[in-house]
Amino acid sequence: MLPPPATAARLCLINGLEHGITVPLDTRQRLWPQGSGVLDPWLSLLAALRLDVHAVLGHVLAIDWLDDQWSEPRPPAEDLRRLHGLEPHALTLWRPLADHLHEQLGAGRLVMLEADAWWLPDTDGQDYRRQHRRSPLIVNDFDATHRRLGYFHHDGYFHLQDEDFDGLMQAGLQGDGSLAPSATVIELRGLVRRPPETLRHLARQLLERHLERIPTRHPLRRWQRRSQAELDALVRQRNVEGCRRWLDCGIARLGASAELAAIHLRWLSGEDSGSAHLLQAADALRQLAVLARAAQLKAQRAVQQGQPVDLAALSERMARHWSRAMALLGAGAIVIEDLA
Repeated sequence: MLPPPATAARLCLINGLEHGITVPLDTRQRLWPQGSGVLDPWLSLLAALRLDVHAVLGHVLAIDWLDDQWSEPRPPAEDLRRLHGLEPHALTLWRPLADHLHEQLGAGRLVMLEADAWWLPDTDGQDYRRQHRRSPLIVNDFDATHRRLGYFHHDGYFHLQDEDFDGLMQAGLQGDGSLAPSATVIELRGLVRRPPETLRHLARQLLERHLERIPTRHPLRRWQRRSQAELDALVRQRNVEGCRRWLDCGIARLGASAELAAIHLRWLSGEDSGSAHLLQAADALRQLAVLARAAQLKAQRAVQQGQPVDLAALSERMARHWSRAMALLGAGAIVIEDLA
């Protein structure tokens, strides 16, 4: 058991979460309620702070294919600051993690950790006590005396305690294969709740910047070139766990990002009669998300059964929906379709 910090009073910045949070973006209507990695706990935090989660989604339009995975959508610090007054800063863990958590939460700052999911009980049946893998969470409630932690993770709010608390605090220090965390602090002092139309105005300005970051070499065409060969290898090996990891950073990340981008564009259109192109682009991205879900299910079934499946037709339709969305948003002219 770890000794508590010198001052060990419980620290909780957002109260009233004992029974969970209002799930952001209503997961009952979403194809991909999880799958966006670092972005997921941010959305849960914004919902708990009663901030509009739609405004911060524009950056997902600019995800790119990085040859063996899709880039992970992370809300840019500038977007968080301009939209909601939140300021993330890197935190160097030069002391025991418990000391940092006590210091930062005591100063009114939340702490985001890329933590070892081995110690996260909400991942039971996946990573919990099964494999060491980093997963992003945001610490809100820290009680060193009772060895208890409350945290935002994926699309919810959870608690861990006792041995899980000790394991997380000591991760990477005991030579047991656990992964040391990395950390970011989230400054809340500038938090502001803006009127909906002000948020839309700011988000439209930010959208122009995100569209400037659209990949110039068609990312779905590049993904198409290797995804089938990788899936074929997983099928031959009947590698179910490898397939899960491959899907997490591939099809699932693409599908979740496309769905969030569609949600953002629909919200951004508001009541503006001149925003038909935003709604049409949202429809194209929604269709991409639907096809990605179908591709994921086909891939999972193929690996489990050891039966090859051809995703060429699905991936081609996905690529065309992405092209249509970018053209409607005015970014299509910069994209090179023919990669030969």
